[in-house]
Amino acid sequence: MTAQTVPTPKPEHSPHSSIRIAVLQAHDAPAYKVLRDASLLRAPEAFSTDYATAVTRPHFVYSARFGRPGMGPFYLGAFTTDGQLVGSLGVEREEALFKRHMAHVNAVMIDVNFEHQEIARQLLHACIALAEQMEGLEMLQLAVTATNARAVRLYERAGFRVCARVPRAIVVNGVGHDHLLMVHALPSCPELNFSAA
Repeated sequence: MTAQTVPTPKPEHSPHSSIRIAVLQAHDAPAYKVLRDASLLRAPEAFSTDYATAVTRPHFVYSARFGRPGMGPFYLGAFTTDGQLVGSLGVEREEALFKRHMAHVNAVMIDVNFEHQEIARQLLHACIALAEQMEGLEMLQLAVTATNARAVRLYERAGFRVCARVPRAIVVNGVGHDHLLMVHALPSCPELNFSAA
């Protein structure tokens, strides 16, 4: 089965403009686990799962998350021309009836050897484009480590706005890390009130 390729704008001035964005499928689980384990080890404050726990999980546990957009949770992958998975992003829609208008963006990860090449931007743009096609979906939400200024700027440029700050959302080796909650209003969303944030 061929992966569903997602049309996405190519980054400007990037040496990896041939990066392909596609919906992850079950056969991508081993590569996804490698990328995730490495990301957890490198930036534990950005995740709610710790490396020691995640590294023991078999790769196939991630396959259940790899659905089709609009049919439950789905994950996007960034692939090189030779098929190497170098980035990913997950989207999980709320299941409760009164919260179905919202979906959460999570697990935004880029291979350390492919950072600073706008791959995360491509993943975000593809994510937003797919979200805009999902019936009844009004907004995307994410949490980002407050001290990660580069990531915060990336999300702001993609249209996300800070709506809250969670002190000590993650505690790694006794050190607390605040998280910023950010939202992106899709075209179907009524005007949001940020004055209380």
